[in-house]
Amino acid sequence: MSGAKQRALAICHTPYQVLVELVRALRENAPTDFLLSAVVPDAVSLSRRLAAAGFSAQVFDEDACGNAIQPGLVRTLLFQKLLGRRNVEKYYGFTLCKNRYSRVYIHNDWSVLGRYLQDKNIPYILCEDTFASTCHPDHPLIDRQRAQPHFRLLQKLGKGYLYWGDWKGVCAVETEDRARCGLTRMPIAEHSKAALFATLTPGQKETVLRVFLTDPLPQKADGAVIFMPRDFVSENLCTQAEQAALYQAAARRFCTGGPLFIKAHPRDETDYSRLFPGAVILQRTMPSEVLNFCLPFRFARAVTIESTVLGSFQVADEKITLTLAQARALIEPGGR
Repeated sequence: MSGAKQRALAICHTPYQVLVELVRALRENAPTDFLLSAVVPDAVSLSRRLAAAGFSAQVFDEDACGNAIQPGLVRTLLFQKLLGRRNVEKYYGFTLCKNRYSRVYIHNDWSVLGRYLQDKNIPYILCEDTFASTCHPDHPLIDRQRAQPHFRLLQKLGKGYLYWGDWKGVCAVETEDRARCGLTRMPIAEHSKAALFATLTPGQKETVLRVFLTDPLPQKADGAVIFMPRDFVSENLCTQAEQAALYQAAARRFCTGGPLFIKAHPRDETDYSRLFPGAVILQRTMPSEVLNFCLPFRFARAVTIESTVLGSFQVADEKITLTLAQARALIEPGGR
């Protein structure tokens, strides 16, 4: 990874986090290196597409680094940082220098990489792990952390591992909306991702699409329909054969009039190219915000079954949410 001091480092654990940091880098015209945890789906191919877009990107396997968390206060104070650095640097062969980057962004500081930043005393900006997550009314994990024995001592010394913005080296905790953020006793900074996404230029939107799409979009999308299925098989709500029949019946009934797009849940392993030959199969791991803010067209209709996915979907003229019972009725004799 390149080492100019004024570069930013973005540590990401989900595709949404990659999107946030990519858009931030594009809008701020900031040289940024990406460090993707191996838990990001298709992390290697995503890192290659980031590299093709002009960013340095590396994949880090956190599971290979072991656990440096120590039992008891004395062992925590004496050994935890040393063992944490050793696990990453000696056994995994990865090193970050404190002065290498002017800004470090991380969304999940409870991770191995987050703990390593604390081991190295590298200040970081804690970003929301999902959209507006700091705006929830309750934060029980933080409450429990602050109720632990020796919390104030560990916070003052910067020893042990403190998460969710409580570590003394946190520069800022970003929030979508300061007025709705209930977090206290930490440096809060408003940084609206919705506003950030909305400012993308056409050229920047093309860059985002190149990173998150593996296949080109069709030249003409008049009357386009998007089907966003839920994986009922993994929830034991129906068989694979029944699910396929449900989806095909719903598509025949509601997904007509233009090219068909399919956007499946990241954990859904169904081969939609076989169910819907000729459809545009979007990356499962692509965040829905890419659809909301980066496509050069709107959908005439968006369809789903027994899902809340369309609640935040903004680029469809018509939205149809079927219940599972309604979808099953479509495959019954005489169903329409």
